[in-house]
Amino acid sequence: MIAVGGPHETRGQAMVEFALAAGLFMLVVGGLIQFAMILWSQNTINQVARDTARWAVTQSASPCDSDPTRAAVADTASALADRWSLIGQPAWGFATEVVDVGPSGVGVDWDYVDPPEDISQIFPEDCPPSDNRVAWVVTVRVNHTVPIFVPGLTFIAPDCGGSGFCISSTAELRMEPKRPQ
Repeated sequence: MIAVGGPHETRGQAMVEFALAAGLFMLVVGGLIQFAMILWSQNTINQVARDTARWAVTQSASPCDSDPTRAAVADTASALADRWSLIGQPAWGFATEVVDVGPSGVGVDWDYVDPPEDISQIFPEDCPPSDNRVAWVVTVRVNHTVPIFVPGLTFIAPDCGGSGFCISSTAELRMEPKRPQ
């Protein structure tokens, strides 16, 4: 006769407990890995935005805001993102205006600050500046969608039109006047 509640009725209990604990453990580890990828990507696009803006303020194409200059800015940002191993980085072919950057892309604007009283004397050809009368600034914005690799973590991703976690960085630098040749 077998006694009820004996040691034979607990077979498989350890396996069930392990399965429950292992699932939770894998979710926590996956979340940590995903968070690390997001942090890595944020630090990378911060650096890409800063260095692209640094590069853009040194350019002397006149006028600053032209299709070839925008393409060169996007190419520079793409090369920097490749150099720093941005996760899931697509090739950015053309830089739009800062306000028009989608979930993943580069935007650049050239604008003046503290204009003189007669603003009608400022033309796009005045960029890059030849003197300090009008201060021009370059604004570079980099948007990126970090892929989500851990199933079930899509609920943490803000809705930005992309299929992942959307991050952004903006850098603004003042352009110095061209040196006389």
